Amino acid sequence: MQFLFYMVFVLIAPRDAPQIGGQPVIVSSFSTSIEDQDDGVKKNIYLACRRLNGLVLAPNAVLSFNDIVGEGSAKNGFASGRVMYRDEIRYEPGGGLCQASSTLFNALLLAGCPIVERHRHFQPVTYVPPGLDATIKYGKKDLRMKNPHAQNLYIEATVTSKSVTMAVRAAAALPSRFEIVTEEDEISTPLAGDGDTIRNGVSVEVYRQKYSGTKLMESLLLYKDFYPPVRVK
Repeated sequence: MQFLFYMVFVLIAPRDAPQIGGQPVIVSSFSTSIEDQDDGVKKNIYLACRRLNGLVLAPNAVLSFNDIVGEGSAKNGFASGRVMYRDEIRYEPGGGLCQASSTLFNALLLAGCPIVERHRHFQPVTYVPPGLDATIKYGKKDLRMKNPHAQNLYIEATVTSKSVTMAVRAAAALPSRFEIVTEEDEISTPLAGDGDTIRNGVSVEVYRQKYSGTKLMESLLLYKDFYPPVRVK
């Protein structure tokens, strides 16, 4: 039976968010495309956004993606969708939740939030640049980020037919502005045999730059990722 999924989306402001000139202040935002995703993935991203939207993260509190969204299982309401396992694609309930977690991860990075727990995929994904993904696996791998600021942060998660956006709002603008910079280095790999095609490994360094106005105050290396070479079928 073919699965058909129709979505109607309404922008909802986070619960209890303060109003600044009629709207809470957006301190960071990040979007990824879902145009090429299947219906199951789109449904799962939408369900995750419903659970994330309106979340209030108090000062020094730690956000856990798995605690908020829950297990990506059929009994928890999630559809079957594409999931990346090492270098192959499978279909299972909860497919697409990694795109929601990766989108949230980048929004929180841009809000200056420290990483408590984050895991990369075995191979780069299509919806974020290499080094900026955050895979999750309920009970095994989580995305956890801390609010370092002296004010509440409010998560606003929205979806359209084309994209998913995670915005972080606050009562007042942050004292600093943050940018994320990645530096990639392709690692050459000898061919394993006649007729084999090998995708080279990729090494990525991820930096967070801190600005005061237009002045760069700090460039901090957050972590290094390495995506190993794989045989292309």
